[in-house]
Amino acid sequence: MKKIIVIFILLFISFNLYAEISAVLSEISGKVEIKAPGESWKKAKVGMTLNKGDSISTGFKAEAVLNIGPSQLIVKQLTRMELEELIEKEGTVSTGLNLRVGKIKAEVRTTAGLRQNFRLTSPISTAAVRGTSFEYDGVNLKVFEGTVAFTNKRGQTRSINMGEVSKITGLSLPNAPEEAADALAAVISSTVTIPEIVTIFEDLTNITIILDWGL
Repeated sequence: MKKIIVIFILLFISFNLYAEISAVLSEISGKVEIKAPGESWKKAKVGMTLNKGDSISTGFKAEAVLNIGPSQLIVKQLTRMELEELIEKEGTVSTGLNLRVGKIKAEVRTTAGLRQNFRLTSPISTAAVRGTSFEYDGVNLKVFEGTVAFTNKRGQTRSINMGEVSKITGLSLPNAPEEAADALAAVISSTVTIPEIVTIFEDLTNITIILDWGL
């Protein structure tokens, strides 16, 4: 009997130290679909929960907002992403996302007593943070707040700080970070098309032009 009680206590402690969490869809505009493992795509609805292994897809001019605890993800248009890890263990919330195509804006926030281990991975790079705000499309990175570790598939990393942008090409080391204003000036001074210039000035308030071109 005592052995059974001890085993029960150990299982109870383990459960409290390791728990899977969910992401909640709080906003949707346009065509947004959700796919659970082994199932077909279905129309997303506000209030739906996404668990580990689920995928989300957004259509043209569509957008979705996911809340993961205190953190928030804005899934931009033409994006497909899988939730690979959603757990809380020993005071740390670990979030792992596989960005197959598209762009994400993340607001990674901490709360008292909880640390954030947040990782976004694409086929060629990884952006990992612990409490920050950034935009990422797998190739380009723009940091609004805090610092992001920008890593290529060879494990080479650069730290990108608030107000800086960087880019990865192939297996190369991430570009040295540039001030967002300097990067914008470089883009405008290069050879670009009229539609691209229009896009630049439309998005000037957030200076996210370079990231938009990654789609």
